[in-house]
Amino acid sequence: MQLVRPKIVNRLYLQVSAIFLLVLFVFTALVLYISVESARKYSIEVNQRLNRELAQNTRSMIDPFLQDGVISEEGVKDIMHSMMVINPIVEVYLLSPQGKILQYVAPDKVVKLESVDLEPVKTFLNDPEHSIIYGDDPRNPGEYKTFSATRVMNGDELTGYIYIVLASQEYVSASEAVLGSYILGLSIRSVIIILIISALVGLLAIWLITKKLNPIIEGINEFRVGNLGKRIAVKSDGELDRIGLVFNEMADTIERNIQELKGVDNLRRELISNVSHDLRTPVASIQGYAETLLLKKDKIAPGEQEKYLEVIFKSCGRLKKLVEDLFELSKLQAHQVKPHTEPFSIAELVYDIANKYRIISQKKGISINTVIAKELPLVEADVSMIDRVLQNLIDNAVKFCKEGDTINIEIDTQNPEKVEVRVADSGQGIKQEELEHVFQRYYKSREDGQSTGLGLAIVQKMVELHHSSIRAYSQLGKGTTFVFDLPVAQIA
Repeated sequence: MQLVRPKIVNRLYLQVSAIFLLVLFVFTALVLYISVESARKYSIEVNQRLNRELAQNTRSMIDPFLQDGVISEEGVKDIMHSMMVINPIVEVYLLSPQGKILQYVAPDKVVKLESVDLEPVKTFLNDPEHSIIYGDDPRNPGEYKTFSATRVMNGDELTGYIYIVLASQEYVSASEAVLGSYILGLSIRSVIIILIISALVGLLAIWLITKKLNPIIEGINEFRVGNLGKRIAVKSDGELDRIGLVFNEMADTIERNIQELKGVDNLRRELISNVSHDLRTPVASIQGYAETLLLKKDKIAPGEQEKYLEVIFKSCGRLKKLVEDLFELSKLQAHQVKPHTEPFSIAELVYDIANKYRIISQKKGISINTVIAKELPLVEADVSMIDRVLQNLIDNAVKFCKEGDTINIEIDTQNPEKVEVRVADSGQGIKQEELEHVFQRYYKSREDGQSTGLGLAIVQKMVELHHSSIRAYSQLGKGTTFVFDLPVAQIA
């Protein structure tokens, strides 16, 4: 499978960049709209505040034309017309106390409303905050404009209102066009500059981020096509580097699992090969002697028959022992056996095992001695496993000792955290070139027709399950020593 190399401008970069630019353009449009709208409202607010007192000043000009509550229409019209000439952006209306339009001066005389809603007028007159207030536009029903207003009084009697729309329809159209053009142009220029700078900075940032993904993608692709040793170089502690760390940990776990599976498969093949080889000898022996007894039963003397049966019995025992050791070692190597540790006295265990083997050793003229340090602490281990370890080591020593030899089981503690166990014999010893192979499966360094060749391999695995190791020391003709350590029990 061909390795796919990621490009610098990869698909992820293009996708992220497209989304980023889309969001940026939408944001720009919103900012542009808000800017123009804010400028328009600001202009309206400034216009209303600057002309807030316009109606009141107009009233002072109209007051001389109010006599005993009667309005001189010609005089008021002249005043209002003069105002329109001076300030053509305003529309002046004289209202009755009920809001009815009595007099007005407006461009083209196009007034469609007969009365004005007085609620905004009253709010304006009572508003101390000078906020933006909109009132009716007599020339455009349904539209609302900013205005200035004041009461017209005759003594204590309300005779009407002066209502001035601050921006006539013609002015609004022109001012909005000018304002819109100016603000829009200003905003567009500002926003384009910001947009370009933001786009460049954003695209650069996205490129830097996606660039970091390239070695990650490359590493994953290489691992996918079979390069199990590929790892991603991690240079910092950023979020993307954490992805590399997680991938490396995952790759280590996968590679370790693959190696374990290969080991289990090799073990399975080796186990099948060894079983077929080692079972063949006792099975052939059993079959041969049994066949002889069946075919030549009448021709074989009773004493000879008994000898044949004894060979068959011993072969069956060896076969049973071999199968048991094979299954036990297979379970240990497949990590299907876990030690159940507990505090116990290693000294008591050694005494029990030594007493059990003294009867066997005395028949061969071999002496078993125990050398145990005083005030020995408890150890933390699996009792049954350590019992099996010691039995296998003593079995091994007894087999290769002759009359007059000794087996010493020594327990000492030179390290406050460990207890050292030694099983030493004065037997025939092992050659130095063979010593490193004694823990291998099926390895037999000395002639022993009854051994399965699995005892020391089982011992090694059981000791390793206690996070320790076993060492072998030997000198040909002078004996062999096996040493391992056990952790001291931590008792609160």
